Amino acid sequence: MNESLPTATLGELVELQTEKVFSNKDLRLPYIGLEHIAQGAPRLLGTAESSSSVSVNSLFKRDDILFGKLRPNLKKSLRAPFNGYCSTDILVLRCHDGVVPAFAGHVFQWEHVFAAASATAAGTKMPRTSWSELRRLRVFAPKSGSEQSLIAAVLDTVDEAIAKTEAVIAKLKQVRSGLLHDLLTRGLDENGELRDPIAHPEQFQDSPLGWIPKAWDALPLERLAEVDRGKFGHRPRNDPAFYGGDFPFIQTGDVALAAGETICDASQRLNERGATVSKEFPLGTIAVTIAANIGDTAILGRPMYFPDSVVGVVTGQPHSARWIELALRRAKTRLNALAPQSAQRNINLEFLRPLLMPVPKPLEQQRCSALYESLACQIRIEFRVLEKLKSIKSGLAADLLTGRVSVPESILATEAQQ
Repeated sequence: MNESLPTATLGELVELQTEKVFSNKDLRLPYIGLEHIAQGAPRLLGTAESSSSVSVNSLFKRDDILFGKLRPNLKKSLRAPFNGYCSTDILVLRCHDGVVPAFAGHVFQWEHVFAAASATAAGTKMPRTSWSELRRLRVFAPKSGSEQSLIAAVLDTVDEAIAKTEAVIAKLKQVRSGLLHDLLTRGLDENGELRDPIAHPEQFQDSPLGWIPKAWDALPLERLAEVDRGKFGHRPRNDPAFYGGDFPFIQTGDVALAAGETICDASQRLNERGATVSKEFPLGTIAVTIAANIGDTAILGRPMYFPDSVVGVVTGQPHSARWIELALRRAKTRLNALAPQSAQRNINLEFLRPLLMPVPKPLEQQRCSALYESLACQIRIEFRVLEKLKSIKSGLAADLLTGRVSVPESILATEAQQ
């Protein structure tokens, strides 16, 4: 940090509050535990009634900084929006006179402070940071309250944009979940509208899958696609006998991470010898996990190789790979129910191949798939916006909280006049 810039230790910005309560709580005040603070974001996920915590609590006031000292690598910190009680695994930090709480809040959300907290943490299973050590960390600290406020305002603006984008994504995911259910139980009629089982019950029939449109069939998966498990159960990492080449080899974790989306890369790669003892599945194959997290799905965006814990479902014409993937995704609960309750949970192809699927006509499969994809595309776009905003926030924090970029004098002068 530039030695000519004004700095202060964290202990000079805030003071640790040590007031504790056990009984005689004000039941009108809420309780905040670590589970109520978002990871890596200054956001409150919820609260509990103060009576729900039967242990000793810390007392905090509005604008105090609540900083998670247990497992500080989880990056839990926020500025309190009200008075209340909190877990003693949360440091309650109150600003000294002349320090703007909004500015201090961003300082304690900064990656540099989280890194220092992790470095000063003691303990292996339950590491906790030490305020006596963390308080010594020196940070950029403008003496002007106006400059502190403007820095906070800039970062607040980005935080608000991040929060709004996250809310949009949450809403779209909720809509997607409802749409997935509707498409797989009601489908789309000739006009592209969802069928209505209440207004038009005559359009539906009872089936082993429940109430489905009359135009649909309920057929086993093996009638719709080739179903074959991957090969090659030998999976030690970085074994030069099989790994380190150019052939992408996906794991169950890769499929889980893709979460129904198209998967274009793999966490492992086989060499030529590994490829000869494995099996390549073509572009468009649906990957389904049959071990660990059973029933996770993804669609291959390129040819890939599978281990024996992943099954490839290769749909034939005229069936839509996306439609079959959606039906398999909805069947995840059914697949898990088939797995034996043991430490090594898995299912065999004898359970997957006869799994009943709802089967509309090919054109309806395509229409339903297209409608789902359009919503999934909106979600992907919002995720890209979110990642860009987070990158902007990180860059701004690095600039403004180190003094590398200063607030223009003209803005400061305008602020001082108001």
